[in-house]
Amino acid sequence: MNHECPADRCSRSVPSHMLMCRNHWFMVPKPLRDDVWDAYAGGSGVGSDAHNEAIMAAIDAVNAKLGEARS
Repeated sequence: MNHECPADRCSRSVPSHMLMCRNHWFMVPKPLRDDVWDAYAGGSGVGSDAHNEAIMAAIDAVNAKLGEARS
C-alpha cells in the first residue's frame, strides 16, 4: 500500500512504511529525522503523540524549505 508524499506539490507515490519520498526526506534537518526515528521506537511508537508531533515537525520543515525556494 502506498500514499502520496506529504510535501507541498509532490505527488510521488511513497510506500506506506516511509513518511515521504527520498528527496524530501533528506530535506528534513537531521535532528528532526532523528526525532521521527526515535519516536517511532522500532514500530512501538506509531500513533503516539511524540511520533505524530515529530512527523508534523518534519513535514512542516520540508514545506518551509519548499516555500523559501519558491520565494
